[in-house]
Amino acid sequence: MAQKQPRHLEQTKQFVRNFLRINDAKEFLVFLFFLFAAFIFWYLTTMNHEYEMTYNVRLELKNIPDNVLVTEPLPKEMKVKLKDKGDKLVEYKTRGKMRTLDIDYRHYSHAMGRTAIYGPELEKLIAAGLASSTEIVSTSLDTLQYYVADARGVKLPVRLHGVISADNQHVVERVTLVPDSVVVYAAHQFTDTMTAVYTPLVRCVGLTDSVRQTLDLKSSQWGVRYSPSEVQLSIAVSPYVTKEVMVPVEGYMFPYGQILKTFPSKVNVRFRVSLNDFRGVTEDDFKIRVRHTQLNDNTSGKVALSLDEMPENVSDVVIEPSEVDYLIEMYAP
Repeated sequence: MAQKQPRHLEQTKQFVRNFLRINDAKEFLVFLFFLFAAFIFWYLTTMNHEYEMTYNVRLELKNIPDNVLVTEPLPKEMKVKLKDKGDKLVEYKTRGKMRTLDIDYRHYSHAMGRTAIYGPELEKLIAAGLASSTEIVSTSLDTLQYYVADARGVKLPVRLHGVISADNQHVVERVTLVPDSVVVYAAHQFTDTMTAVYTPLVRCVGLTDSVRQTLDLKSSQWGVRYSPSEVQLSIAVSPYVTKEVMVPVEGYMFPYGQILKTFPSKVNVRFRVSLNDFRGVTEDDFKIRVRHTQLNDNTSGKVALSLDEMPENVSDVVIEPSEVDYLIEMYAP
């Protein structure tokens, strides 16, 4: 038993039969036929002429070994203008032959970590995927270049390049870079002569508060890459405060049997120190010594005082009094 066709299919068939019985419809179909034939004739005639067409070609580096890192890649793309018959140019467009140009890493030497592909060689690479009838009219790049390095890299410390200071009422307590070292990827000719990686120039003067900022590490030399490529600079700033301690005056290098006595025996030392270091600095951090040689030709009975030792984190140190009376006592051994 024959299966009954769906209603909408029967309706479509009937519409077509009725349409074909109409004289106007037949004339319309004849018109379409000749229009299609004219289009084919125009297309074949047009495609037989020569034209120029520009293509955007992606550039890709292939077959890179695992022990190699590309530090400066190829450009992402280039423009190539070709000349040929229209059908061939359309074929390049539709079949994707001009979408990507593959550069084989293994086919080129890499002196100083740099590889350059110049005009004639570049055109030869492009022409390899084209018909012999196709002419390369122009390219947007006359040279392709990229840089490579050993994938292991070299670890080097990061050094700050710049000037950092606080105003008269504050002190720079600490300057840190995080991380304090980075891995450098470059040709051995460069890494063998490098001892450190320097930040961009930093100029922070007259600071009154702590500073934190990100610094991008960029080399002026092509083909050099840092990992990571940025560091965090932290500058700890705190206000100065004034502190005073009593420091004893000591005799130094006196002959056996002689003792130095000064009046007063202790003097006041006033200095400025950061608020954070205030409690950490004591009188034990200062040394005031009078050497025997200072008194050889002294007939005034007074000696000027100076500090032999003091902490690095203090400034504007003042000794009061700046000179003291003295006498040398003799004692029997």
